[in-house]
Amino acid sequence: MKKYINLAIKIVVCILVALNLTSCFGSHELNKLAIVVGVGLDKGKQDDYPIEMTVQVANASGIKDMSKSKDNESRNTGYLNLREKGKSISDATKAFNRKLNRHLFFSHNQVVIFGKDMAGEGIEKYMDFFLRYRETRILTWILISKQPASEILNAKPELEATPGRNIGELIKNQQEVSQVPAVNLKDFSSKLISKTTSPIAPIVEISNDNNKKIVYLSKTAVFKKGKMVGSLNEKESRGLLWCTNKMKDGIVSVDTSNKDSNSKVSIATTHTSSKIIPQIKDGKVSIQIKIKQEGDLQEQLSSEDLSNSKSFSILEKREEDTIKKEIMLALKKSKKLNADIFGFGDAIYQHYPKQWSKIEKNWEETFQNIPVNINVNAKIRRTGRITKSIMSRDN
Repeated sequence: MKKYINLAIKIVVCILVALNLTSCFGSHELNKLAIVVGVGLDKGKQDDYPIEMTVQVANASGIKDMSKSKDNESRNTGYLNLREKGKSISDATKAFNRKLNRHLFFSHNQVVIFGKDMAGEGIEKYMDFFLRYRETRILTWILISKQPASEILNAKPELEATPGRNIGELIKNQQEVSQVPAVNLKDFSSKLISKTTSPIAPIVEISNDNNKKIVYLSKTAVFKKGKMVGSLNEKESRGLLWCTNKMKDGIVSVDTSNKDSNSKVSIATTHTSSKIIPQIKDGKVSIQIKIKQEGDLQEQLSSEDLSNSKSFSILEKREEDTIKKEIMLALKKSKKLNADIFGFGDAIYQHYPKQWSKIEKNWEETFQNIPVNINVNAKIRRTGRITKSIMSRDN
């Protein structure tokens, strides 16, 4: 009997091993794929086709860009841009089959760019495709373009092989220099779902430099109920980053003298943390923002001796004032747009879920009048490899 049991076990093991050796179900061969590295969506020119979709396909398998150069010879590039119109994103995606004998593969897509015209009318309904389609990564970057999205994807990069990858790397770099926020599909969608928090996204533009088109990130787009309602400039964007704990390696420029505006020092941020703390007292709501910042003295444009503790204390106080001013600018703009970009509403709900039901009914009015107390604690830790400026006469 034992002999038959051992035989049965061996047969079962062999069957299980054989099942693991089968091929992958639903796999695609690389030479049958068109690898998408960038997607642009613009407002359609026809009412029947409200979407104009641009897909940027990587030249991974010999796909050629057949546009003509000055000498009328065809040239190869690292990408191919295709455009189609449709009633929906799915409709436009299927229409690409008329132009490309490959399956569009979105798993390597870097960016989704919405044209400003489309953003003004509302992009909420167009997000469903990217959230639902299983090949789309939730970490794909979301951007708004001042020019048509198709033009952004057509600006040839200097260092990267494709514009889509170039923009993706540009956003990653912005995460380090902290001038505009980096927003992915997950972040943008979670704020769209929120009843109070307004989504944001970086604005991408094209500038002409010696007849070359250069792509850069300029401002921050602000949305409300899925529609773009305004934007934040660089200082306002930095104020938002300070509050939402997104500031990493930003530079704070501080005046060292009240008399000479050219006497400045640059302080490089090495560490920062921020908290938004809501408070409800006697039925009145208030917000407290606490920010801790540490930095190193990176550059000095004056001859003053800043290597003593007294000078450090003065610089730290002025740095705190500079950070606070940027936050106040962002707060002022958010109230002007009546858009809760800081997430005050969600913070109140998390801390006071029972009281939130009463506040939620008149949240827009409450947001306009909510008092905000900003507390900034800045510290300068190091002066770099030198202590005094080379312009100092006391050296």
